[in-house]
Amino acid sequence: MTDGIAWIDGLFDLMGFSITLVEGIGPEELALRLGARPGTLMDADTAAELVDRARGPWNLPDLAMVGDTGTGWAFAVEPTGATHRSDRLGPGRDLWATHTVVTIWDSTQDPPMIHVNVDGRHDWTLTEFRTDDRDHPLTRRLVAEARFVDAPHTVHLADDAGDVTITDVYRIVGDHYGLTLPRQAILDRRLPHVFTEPRVLVRPRVTCPVCGAHMMPYGGGSWGPGEYRLVCSFYRITGLPDRPPQGCPGEIAAPVPADAVEVRPNDRYAKVAVPEGS
Repeated sequence: MTDGIAWIDGLFDLMGFSITLVEGIGPEELALRLGARPGTLMDADTAAELVDRARGPWNLPDLAMVGDTGTGWAFAVEPTGATHRSDRLGPGRDLWATHTVVTIWDSTQDPPMIHVNVDGRHDWTLTEFRTDDRDHPLTRRLVAEARFVDAPHTVHLADDAGDVTITDVYRIVGDHYGLTLPRQAILDRRLPHVFTEPRVLVRPRVTCPVCGAHMMPYGGGSWGPGEYRLVCSFYRITGLPDRPPQGCPGEIAAPVPADAVEVRPNDRYAKVAVPEGS
C-alpha cells in the first residue's frame, strides 16, 4: 500500500503549498527545471539549520523540497509564491510542453487548483471545485463518487455536497493518475532541499519584437552574463486568439544587450548563512 495523495489536504497549515509531480525524470533534474543551480541540493539537516538561522523560510529565497515517489515520478514541494515568479515561466514550460506533469496549488485562501498535462498536452484541470473537462474519465468519477454535478457550462461540486471535501478529490485524482507522495518524509521535511530563486534578478526593459507583449528571461537559474535570453511571455502558449498557433516566437538571443534589461543581485540571498562544513 502507498501513501497516495489524499493526505495532503492542509499540508503545512496556514502556509499553503505548491506540489509539482513530473513523470520520467529525477528529483535533481526537476530542481534544475524549476530554477535551481547545478550541484546545490542540500541535505535535510543543512536546510533546517539555514531556516533556523534565518528565523523562518519566509526570510529566505524560495526553497523547494524534492524527492522521488518510487513509482517513476519526481516531485517538488514549494511555497505558493514560487509558481508565480516570472523566471519560472520559461523553464517550467519545457516540462509542460513535453512531459506528464501534475501541479497542485493551495494558497489556503481559495479551493486548491489542480492542473494536468499528459505527454505535453492538456489533460485535466480543476479550479474552484469546477472543471470544463466534462467528458474526462476523472470528471465522470467525481460525478459518480464525490457529489459533483453536471451544469450547463461546467461540472462542479454540488452546493449540498455535505461532507465531501478536497480530500475526496485528491484520493480520486491520485488513483486516476497513479500518484503517491511519501507522507512522513514530507511532513518531517526529511528530504533534499534546494533554492530555486535566481541569485540575479533580471527585469526586461523591452517588449516583444513580434507581438509587443512582455518579455521574460529564459535560461538557467544562475543567470550570469550570457546565460539567458529574453523570450515573449506567450512563448509556447498555444491556442490563444490573436497569437501564433504554436506560441509567439519573439525573442532576443543571448547575450542580451545591457540596455534591454535591468539586472541586480537578489537581496534575499544575503540572509543565507551556510552552516560550517556544508
